[in-house]
Amino acid sequence: MSEFNDYKINLKEFKNGFKFTEKGLTHKQGSRFKLLPYAANEKTLVDDFSGVLGSFSRLISNKQIEGTFNYDEFIEEVAEQVGDYEGNLSEETFKDIIRTMFIEDGKLVNFDIKTLNYINSTKADEKIASFLYSVLFDENIKKEALSHYDIEVNNILYKLVLKSLPTLKEKKYSMGGYNCYVPYVKEMFIKDFRFLIKHEELYKDSLKRLLEYYYMFYISQLSIKLDKFENAELDKMEKVYYTLSWESTSKNRTAYRLGWELLKGKVNSLFSHAVALELLNTNGDENQLGYLELAEAYNSMNKDEIEESLREVVNIYQSQIKDIDWNEFKPTSKQSSVNGFNEVYRLYDSLEYQFNKGTRKRAYDAYKNWFVKFVEKNFGKRRGALGYNLNMTEDDIILMTKICINDKKKLKLNILFEEFEKRGIFFDRDSSKKIIQLYEKLNLLEKKSDSGDAQYVRSVL
Repeated sequence: MSEFNDYKINLKEFKNGFKFTEKGLTHKQGSRFKLLPYAANEKTLVDDFSGVLGSFSRLISNKQIEGTFNYDEFIEEVAEQVGDYEGNLSEETFKDIIRTMFIEDGKLVNFDIKTLNYINSTKADEKIASFLYSVLFDENIKKEALSHYDIEVNNILYKLVLKSLPTLKEKKYSMGGYNCYVPYVKEMFIKDFRFLIKHEELYKDSLKRLLEYYYMFYISQLSIKLDKFENAELDKMEKVYYTLSWESTSKNRTAYRLGWELLKGKVNSLFSHAVALELLNTNGDENQLGYLELAEAYNSMNKDEIEESLREVVNIYQSQIKDIDWNEFKPTSKQSSVNGFNEVYRLYDSLEYQFNKGTRKRAYDAYKNWFVKFVEKNFGKRRGALGYNLNMTEDDIILMTKICINDKKKLKLNILFEEFEKRGIFFDRDSSKKIIQLYEKLNLLEKKSDSGDAQYVRSVL
């Protein structure tokens, strides 16, 4: 972090950036401080990662696609590569074979790692992919990724088909403008990505689910950290529990209380945090500072001076929100020993209050719904009166088991559950029993005769 001398809000920039008018202001986020790649509307909300997969693959392999993939043109190109046919019938038969083998539902089948680069993406897909690339990837692992994308295939037909695909432009991408605020998530992603890309079939089949999970992992951890403001421990895992799709559950279960029920309360406030951090970063410094860095900065300043400055900003903000009766506003009783942070709390509470009491609730809900609707579709299971629970399927457990065992032949059962937890996947006692039963059903569980009751789970690669 750079040296701090004066970190007071630039009032002119605040008023310009938040577009002060006689009627009010516009809540701004994502400019001075990039928290998440979300908008305060749901028009382009992304809850399916098919396009994100294509965009992410192009980012890590330095490729750019122009237009969209046209499978009719592709089939014609493959046919032309062959050249001579015995009459029109044989050419049409060949085209039918290519169509059957390499096209499914109008899309190219991922028969090779390079074909991931031909998956079409929307602008919104690209924003999510760029965010993941920015917070999870680094240049060192990129070199390894490129070496796998450059491997030549031996299969003659595959060579012919790959040669017939449109040429992709080379493009070098920067790591993006998002800072990673949960470093242990990035550390585990790099480890798991490195394992996955060494096994091409697994990579092609599972990269999409890996991206979905690490997106879930990062934002769930981030949401809990934000709720702790300057007291967050960025190197400490926050426990989030999952249930299993094939088990029943109840309100008494740990997996219910410390799963989505816990997380959704933190996720609800994402827009307030995004706006608060945008405002608090409105100054002459170019660094993006989260609550912990801001706390360090404020503690390096005169206590009375920074508190008076922040108090003025909050008062200006409240006076500009004209459709709210601030006489009824009661900030939380939370207190901080950090210079200025009681006013940071008051700013956050003011944002929460006006979003929930005023006419801007739709924007507030739309922002969080980028994550909520993704979770409900990809990691949620509705369980009657209990609502949604965080959920893992059998396929998820098998994939995560492969990833956790890595290139080992087997892993002790208790160590395997520890590896799940390193990846933010916690199970209560009931779910753990069900997982052990699944391993038994799949014949993956074994006991070592010389280890007493020690149980091992065999690799499923």
